[in-house]
Amino acid sequence: MMMTSDQPAKSPFVFAECFILPLPIGRTAQNLRELLEALREVDESVLHYHLWQSRMAISHPTVEYPNDFAFWAEMILQDSRLAEKLSSLDPFSYENSEQIRDDLIDLLEDYIWDLPYIPWVRPGSEFYFCEASTVVIHSKVLANTLPEFCSNLKKVGVDSIYYHMVDARWRLRGLKMDDFASWIKDSFGMQELASNIHGIDVSLYTLEEVRNAVIDLCTRVLEKNHE
Repeated sequence: MMMTSDQPAKSPFVFAECFILPLPIGRTAQNLRELLEALREVDESVLHYHLWQSRMAISHPTVEYPNDFAFWAEMILQDSRLAEKLSSLDPFSYENSEQIRDDLIDLLEDYIWDLPYIPWVRPGSEFYFCEASTVVIHSKVLANTLPEFCSNLKKVGVDSIYYHMVDARWRLRGLKMDDFASWIKDSFGMQELASNIHGIDVSLYTLEEVRNAVIDLCTRVLEKNHE
């Protein structure tokens, strides 16, 4: 049964703070063959970092190229065609890391096969492989109702948006949910709102834009309920 938006949830939503510290693993790639070889061998934590976690490890993350592999292809190799192919990879559509790895390897193998030669980068422009140390802390900001959730969502940092909307899509991939959508569905029975929130393509927007999209969806429901 769907509850009204003003009714308190059985359990409050507690916003988390998230800090991601990049840790170089001591491996680099000077060309696509070396990148391909490394992708066959590195730990899945390295894939996670370069596919989405690095968005929280830099000051002004770009969404034009939503993962580090695509960014390196465009900015260092100056290969827009490869960057576009790598940008189309959605890590949250996979069931596990090995499926992501297999598709990355297949993509690069097919691409390299058609190249007349393999370009090398200048010293200092290599691809530096990293993994991340992630620290998650429960903040003092919480929400018991949908209006309170909408209000407090404006107050938390983008690290909280990242943790609940981006990182959660891997943690909850079996449920095909993120933390916000899961809480709203379970607490208020608002399946449509939950689906719309989870339907936000986090690879296409900055974290501030993701925040604003969630607020906009919630605000529409609140306004409709008070008509």
